Amino acid sequence: MLIYATPEELAAPPWSSSPANAPALLRSASVLVTRATRGTVYAVDAAGMPTAPRVLEAFRDAVCSQAVTWAALGIDPTAVGVDTGTTGRVVASKSLGPAAVSYAGSDAAAARRAVVSTSLSAEARGILDAAGLLNRTVWVRG
Repeated sequence: MLIYATPEELAAPPWSSSPANAPALLRSASVLVTRATRGTVYAVDAAGMPTAPRVLEAFRDAVCSQAVTWAALGIDPTAVGVDTGTTGRVVASKSLGPAAVSYAGSDAAAARRAVVSTSLSAEARGILDAAGLLNRTVWVRG
């Protein structure tokens, strides 16, 4: 699996973020960047890492941006579908047996969190797009 940024790069400016789960955030963000750039042509080394500094920097910056977004929102992309943030929500209904609690808007909130957990942020997409890495143009040779 290719991981395009390190916890040290995430902790350095301009990101200056050191979440405890940085390795997991960077790994998950790298998967999203790989998926978003799947049809893009760029030179790679034997391990599959981009070799052009401009491309490598864009991948690193997009991954760091995505990790910062998730950290700021308290999202753990490895726990997609698990809603861990119940504080501050309004209880819509309760039951005693077998104990159940429903929160107002919980389905919509869980759906939004799932989308944010599995999609690149606008900033990360912008970084890749500015570097020309989201080009979906079909090239025909021969």
